[in-house]
Amino acid sequence: MAEEQETAQTPEQPATLVDLLRWFVGVLAGSAWQYLGLVPNPNTKKIEQNFDDARLAIDTMSAVLDLLRPRLDDRQRREMDALLADLRLNFVEQKARAEAAQTAGRPAGGP
Repeated sequence: MAEEQETAQTPEQPATLVDLLRWFVGVLAGSAWQYLGLVPNPNTKKIEQNFDDARLAIDTMSAVLDLLRPRLDDRQRREMDALLADLRLNFVEQKARAEAAQTAGRPAGGP
């Protein structure tokens, strides 16, 4: 009983660097979804696409995961790899849709 009280009263452990980097990867993923136009911007509540920023967020996430991967357990590694794969696939799909829509909106024979 005394042990339980001591455990309950100990302050929360500070986040480790791995925890902070996992959080940062989540922030990058959220930004990428936003820049792909798949979730609204939380400030404007509008859907906006910016493929340059989406690519930067995805590439940065990939670089951080390359460094972080050895320090993750199997479940975390699979989750992060799946998230990165989903973002990459959605980038290709959304960019292709945007280019097709842009092409369809141009007059025939246009640049």
